[in-house]
Amino acid sequence: MMGSLAPLAASSLLELVVRATILLSAALALAWLARRGPAGVRHLLWTITFALLLGLPVFSFLGLSWEVPIVPSASTTSEQRFPEIHAIQAGADGVVPLPASEPLLPVAGSPRQVPVGEPGSPARSIPRPLLLWAVGCAIGLTSLALGGVRFARLVRTASPVRDQVLIRQAEALRQRLGIHNDVRLLVSQVTATPMTGGLLRRVILFPASAAEWSPERWRVVLMHEMVHVRRRDVLRHLMGRTVLALYWFHPLSWVATMLAATASEEACDEEVLMLGTRPSEYAAHLLALAGSTSARRPVLTLPMSQQTHSRLERRIMAILTPFRPGRSRIGTALMVMAISCTGVSAAIVQPVTGDQIPTFEGSINLRIGEVEGEDPYLFTWVPSVATDPDGRVIVIDQGSHQVRVFDRDGRFLFHFGGPGEGPGEMEWPPCCAGFAPDDRLWVRERFRYHAFVLDEGGARYEEGLIRRTGHRSAPITFDSTGRLIDVGSIVVGGRLVGARFHMGPGTAVDTVHVGTVEEQLTGRAWFTEGRMMTLVEQPYGPRWLVAHGPGGAWGVASSSEYSVTLHQPDGNTLQIDGPPGPGPALTTSERDSAQADLDDQLERLRGGAPFGVPDHKPPLANIFFDRGGRLWVEKTAVRGDEMREADVYDEGVLVARYRWPRHVDLGHLPWVTASALYGTTRDELDVVRVVRVRFEPARSD
Repeated sequence: MMGSLAPLAASSLLELVVRATILLSAALALAWLARRGPAGVRHLLWTITFALLLGLPVFSFLGLSWEVPIVPSASTTSEQRFPEIHAIQAGADGVVPLPASEPLLPVAGSPRQVPVGEPGSPARSIPRPLLLWAVGCAIGLTSLALGGVRFARLVRTASPVRDQVLIRQAEALRQRLGIHNDVRLLVSQVTATPMTGGLLRRVILFPASAAEWSPERWRVVLMHEMVHVRRRDVLRHLMGRTVLALYWFHPLSWVATMLAATASEEACDEEVLMLGTRPSEYAAHLLALAGSTSARRPVLTLPMSQQTHSRLERRIMAILTPFRPGRSRIGTALMVMAISCTGVSAAIVQPVTGDQIPTFEGSINLRIGEVEGEDPYLFTWVPSVATDPDGRVIVIDQGSHQVRVFDRDGRFLFHFGGPGEGPGEMEWPPCCAGFAPDDRLWVRERFRYHAFVLDEGGARYEEGLIRRTGHRSAPITFDSTGRLIDVGSIVVGGRLVGARFHMGPGTAVDTVHVGTVEEQLTGRAWFTEGRMMTLVEQPYGPRWLVAHGPGGAWGVASSSEYSVTLHQPDGNTLQIDGPPGPGPALTTSERDSAQADLDDQLERLRGGAPFGVPDHKPPLANIFFDRGGRLWVEKTAVRGDEMREADVYDEGVLVARYRWPRHVDLGHLPWVTASALYGTTRDELDVVRVVRVRFEPARSD
């Protein structure tokens, strides 16, 4: 229920008021420009305006929007510009179908998605502005419904017109006006003025005093009401009353409804005069009918003369005006185009700054760590964290060779693994874990994969696979058929060669090379000491960033520039280029620490290194995929020193920006689920804790 009312919540209701104000103001301006033109044109203007006003909540409910960029603010920095995306090739090899992705992290404008097993959001009360609007709307719609009931009661108690001359006259007029359906003529003992009503079965009600009318008055009244029927003014009147019920709080809606009612009667008067009625005769009959009208409760009809004195005077003056302008097709078309464009723009245009994208900030809402006297909560080094569909947290602790399982609230449940060479034991420290499509948990160590089935009480070992190649920094992924993908990123002759291996039972099969990328070795230097090779890495120097995603997608980048090559599972390759330029400048303390690290490395070498400590950090810190297959590009430059920041791409399109506390380390294998990311923290006492970061829309500065 609350979800269906979300578009009319407090902030959305204010937005609806703004959009309605724009539309009503435009309609009033056009009506003023057309004040000396035909009343039918003005009535058409109000009909279109009411239809668009009724469509505004529908557009909001459906979430239809068209983002229109405006001039960016002066505080915008260069790093906030949208990166450029180029399709650079389509490969024929290495095609791996993309499996059905998990729900993604929240995006602005869409409902928050909660993964299976995670608690939903608590129930919230209805906002007061929405409640106030609903009460006023209910009163307006109830009044409208009662008006329809009163008219139906008038019809039931009325008697048909028996005068054959009047019936033949009405039939001839109906055919002359091109009205296809029958129109019933009734006499009511209750009504005091002629009126028209009925949506499907059109009815004209005459008062009992009509028996004393002259033939000329019968003809004028019948002509007026038949024109109402032909123009379908009852339906237009219903639209206006509905708009008034929905926008009862808006002063301009009352003004628009009044002007529309006046334009309706004046347009009908114009057509009656065009049918041959003399203006003086028509005005006299109208005055006579107005004098016999008494005020009654509102009925869902169009009474001919039940109006205020000022509006009646305006009608008579318009009738007696000797010069009546004709309708211009070009002018009418321009007015329709103007109000339609204004209405559609007011309904779906969403102004944004030229660089604005949905931004989310994360905060820690779960910590799993040291508990005095309880070994399961003591970690040495945690290279990988995962979660299962029930929200349980799977933590790899390399010091104990164990995989530990905690519930969604961080309470220890059980562990498995441990050092050894037997089934389910880890000869080498495990490095990562991931779930297969069949919900089995796979854990990888240096040369082996282990598959386990988790239940409430523990883990059962299923099978193992021998690794032939690959590297420790690649996540565990599967293709659409459920086959395990072992990834190798190998440097050969200064070139980064990516290889993907589909693992079968005990052996590697279907080797797929996914391309090569030139490697710039500017940030690393090799030195020969006899037959020994020693690697010196430049602090804050460029390095290759490689990420592998679910379904076979992978990306590669150099940290020295915002440029990522995204290899998609269908073989297409996209180049994502962000703003050029270096990263943030090093502080004095960062430079001193980096120089000390470099000096420590050089002490083991006979010669000097061909580089020193750079002046700036590289633009990129890391790239990785979330569980839904979106690419995260983590930047070194963020606002302040307390937050990390990443741009998120869905199939190469920038869709969101996420920030989380800087002290949360995601490691080499970040685990990002439908609503959170998992990492570790380390305090000044070197205590390691596993943490969960939840995201909420960022507040504007």
